[in-house]
Amino acid sequence: MHGPVAVDVVDRRGPDSGPDGEDLDLDRWGLLAASAAYGEGVRRPAELGLAFVDEAEITELAAGWLQSDHPTDVLAFPVETSTRRALRAAPAGDAPLLMGDVIVCPPVAARQAGQAGRAPADEMALLIVHGVLHLLGHDHAGPLESLRMKRRTRTLLARLYRSGAPDASATTGEGGRTG
Repeated sequence: MHGPVAVDVVDRRGPDSGPDGEDLDLDRWGLLAASAAYGEGVRRPAELGLAFVDEAEITELAAGWLQSDHPTDVLAFPVETSTRRALRAAPAGDAPLLMGDVIVCPPVAARQAGQAGRAPADEMALLIVHGVLHLLGHDHAGPLESLRMKRRTRTLLARLYRSGAPDASATTGEGGRTG
């Protein structure tokens, strides 16, 4: 837990998860997700899920939610959050805010990282922060919204993520398609 944000992190990739099937540092990625929410001003008790899935699962989710027959890199499923509600103090005794779930596909992230000339972990960090921003109501439907979201992503990454380090802190830039 980082501040008031608890993150339930799961690795749902199967045993045959491919060349990127190395162990994921679930604690590192959970801390990054919690830190991103906190960095966006979430100060009330909140919960979010972070799942790592294989291409088959992300393709199935993309088909159902994006009407796409291709795997995507990240999907975000907000539950009961809005930026305004997430930033307000919780009434005494209130249940934690259920932010929603971020689903990341490491094989797609690894391919995109290679195409962009950066480390797979840097791409994963970018996708996790991007997904958390979606949970808080950020979007990239138009050019202005897209620019704001890219700037916010870069700012959070610079503050919270260090390439190759197991602790939080700057990466190189923006990734490809995102959910």
